[in-house]
Amino acid sequence: MSIQKKRNEVSRLLRLSNRHRNVLRWSAGETEEHITMKFKICKTLKKWGHEFYTEAIFEPSGLRADVIDADTGVVYEVHNTEPKESLIQKALNYPLEVRFIDANVDFEEKMLL
Repeated sequence: MSIQKKRNEVSRLLRLSNRHRNVLRWSAGETEEHITMKFKICKTLKKWGHEFYTEAIFEPSGLRADVIDADTGVVYEVHNTEPKESLIQKALNYPLEVRFIDANVDFEEKMLL
């Protein structure tokens, strides 16, 4: 599958009004560590030439993802205090593969591979 086709496929899963490509977005309730980890993930994806979305909302479920790599179809969920049960539910309910990234560890590019 071509990269553009994959990007389009991922984009169609997202709420139309929430498709802010290659933009870092966060909410007031996120910790500094959470926001910083999302930034490091996005910075790496941008360096690799990947298209990404942050705080994107899936249709029709309304679930919100921290970072989506549109080139690979992988959701990166950053966590630091979230209960394990909540993470399991996200993995089961997202329409794409989910990888969890701990906000309390030092970032390494290999975390995204």
